[in-house]
Amino acid sequence: MEVLAAAEEAGVRRVVLLSSQINGTRPDALSHGRLREFEEAVRSSGLDWTILRPGGFASNAYAWIETVRTQRAVIAPFADVALPVVDPADIAEVAAVVLRDEGHSGRTYELTGPAAVTPREQTAALAEALGEEVGFVELTREQAREHMARFMPEPVIDGTLDILGEPLPAEQRISPDVERILGRPAGSFAGWAERNVRAFT
Repeated sequence: MEVLAAAEEAGVRRVVLLSSQINGTRPDALSHGRLREFEEAVRSSGLDWTILRPGGFASNAYAWIETVRTQRAVIAPFADVALPVVDPADIAEVAAVVLRDEGHSGRTYELTGPAAVTPREQTAALAEALGEEVGFVELTREQAREHMARFMPEPVIDGTLDILGEPLPAEQRISPDVERILGRPAGSFAGWAERNVRAFT
């Protein structure tokens, strides 16, 4: 790719790619075809490379801001399906470490939070951070699909709903990579909610 060639010409010797867990768990997903191309380009670039594959971001909860602010409610599907969402701050810190330090070349790391949490549990964490009750209204898959169609391409919608509603065991697994690289446990969703609660007020 042109960017990688330009980086090498400028003297860059190490590159870190932010990819997605889906490239490992669902390698044929249409929604992530471009990311698979990026991974292949990085691997064949001749540079020292590291690939980061985070699962779902804790910050995806920002999608609930409007209804939490106006109705003190989260409206979402799959209330009791748990996934180990990762704090974006941990992703950034891991990226800085592997870019700066030796020993990470040629490796692919999967980044998750320390525990799988359901949307209902995330709602409770937001309520705790706000100090107010926050209700949960569960959408059907079809209702969620209709809502997501307003801002997501078609192939992305079904792939996203499959992960949220019927995650594979690998997508619910807690990865040790954040703790291994940072030397501390991965941040929890509750911790993320506490730091970002002002967005929901």
